[in-house]
Amino acid sequence: MRIRDYTAADRAACLAVFDSNVPEFFIPAEREAFAGFLDGLPGPYLVVEDEDGAVVGCGGYAVTPGTSTADLCWGMVRRERHGTGLGRLLTEARMDRIHADPAAMEIALNTSQHTRAFYERRGFATERVVPDGFAPGLDRCDMRLILPPAAERTRPHRK
Repeated sequence: MRIRDYTAADRAACLAVFDSNVPEFFIPAEREAFAGFLDGLPGPYLVVEDEDGAVVGCGGYAVTPGTSTADLCWGMVRRERHGTGLGRLLTEARMDRIHADPAAMEIALNTSQHTRAFYERRGFATERVVPDGFAPGLDRCDMRLILPPAAERTRPHRK
């Protein structure tokens, strides 16, 4: 496995990763928003390649202008690769980069009930749940992780 920065050549592969997660994790109507996101990235975006060089996961983050909040954006792994540790590796890579930024004081994300526990195991607290917040049967869970002061961040984040 290799994690690297996204390039425009990865667009179709990332859309295929998205498609593999519809309808359980994303709704079809979100595809256009994800494509637009890829075309105008607000921050770093990473891809996970398998041993054959195929993109099997992607995710990024962006620091909200005027704040010290880094938002995890559009993180996903091909549906058939769920449960293999790729999501953990991708999340840790994103969190390690955020931890390296002394201006970042917290990490926020919006996810569904399907991945809420995954992020709770990494220290995130659920602040709000909106039933059917993304779509019928797909709740929106707003989560946040407060980071230690920059002076205390001496090694990559692992939980």
